[in-house]
Amino acid sequence: MKLETLTVNSFRNIGSAAIVADDRLNIFHGNNAQGKTNLLESIFLLGTMKSFRLAKNQELVQWGAANAFLKGIVAHNGITQEITLLINNEGKKARVDQKALTRLADFFGCLNVVVFSPEELQMVRGMPESRRRYLDRAIFSSDISYLALHHEYCKILRHRNAMLRKGERQGLEVWSEQLAEAGSKIVEKRVAYLEELGELLQLYYRDIAGLDEAATVTYLPQKLNRDSLQLRGETRELLLAAIQRCGMEEERLGTTLVGPHRDDIEFKLGSKALKHYGSQGEQRSFILALKMAEIEYMQRRFGHPPILLLDDMTSELDQGRNRNLMEFIDQKAMQVFITTTHLENIRMQGITRYKTFLVEDGTVIH
Repeated sequence: MKLETLTVNSFRNIGSAAIVADDRLNIFHGNNAQGKTNLLESIFLLGTMKSFRLAKNQELVQWGAANAFLKGIVAHNGITQEITLLINNEGKKARVDQKALTRLADFFGCLNVVVFSPEELQMVRGMPESRRRYLDRAIFSSDISYLALHHEYCKILRHRNAMLRKGERQGLEVWSEQLAEAGSKIVEKRVAYLEELGELLQLYYRDIAGLDEAATVTYLPQKLNRDSLQLRGETRELLLAAIQRCGMEEERLGTTLVGPHRDDIEFKLGSKALKHYGSQGEQRSFILALKMAEIEYMQRRFGHPPILLLDDMTSELDQGRNRNLMEFIDQKAMQVFITTTHLENIRMQGITRYKTFLVEDGTVIH
């Protein structure tokens, strides 16, 4: 799968840009705040219809414009497809080969992407929300049904929280049951994904760090015993029981205290929690290995590697980790889009095919 061309109009600070991409390595370079990350974001949107920067639709449209428009020509197995996305305050409208889509499933899989940004290096020590956001995005990239589940859960959660804030008890039990039903499906998908990722994570951490220390990622449910999640099929009952136990506290605080919106992920090396005891080098090796595992998982899932978006990561990684990353990219024969402030930050490690694009004030200069 390769992105052959990218067209961007009225997207953030980019008025108009047309890019013919190399099928291996593409480098967007220039000073900070010129629009390099915006180009990566546009590719991610064409693949997922979501931003990796938590942006609202109106924030994606250039000031003074009515709409933002994105178009990509994607080649896969000798077939090309045109993907377009129109964005405005009312939402996003996608087309594939100029046909309007009635189901998100028809859009999913046309352009598979994985993003690796500096923010993800910070999630080890960050708040649980950042780790949940990473996990949800990773699962959605390989399982389209997960997005609908997540939307349904958030809808139920908003309604239940509104009732708690108003002190309404009549009908609350029904919403609690719906929350446990939807929440259990999300939790089970999260746990299953992390279990499949575990073996790959260990393999890549060993390659990057040169150590046999066990690298693990574990799901931490709020107010539930993590061991109980091994009892598949009983998650709904466990969640509902936990919700009922917290009933008085929830009514006092006016918010839902149990469910996947409160859960966390624990990264560990051996027996030590990476968040509290891992060095900066160990944390970076761990997250790099995690992204490599995610890429390998998607390749096994779809039969080809995704397109990799690297937002200024080469300046965040030392020489050894840069070399490991470039060797991994070369071995996978992946298409990659990288942003950097200085071209000398990119150490090719044997990669000879690449294109560079200078980005200045929202303009792409070939």
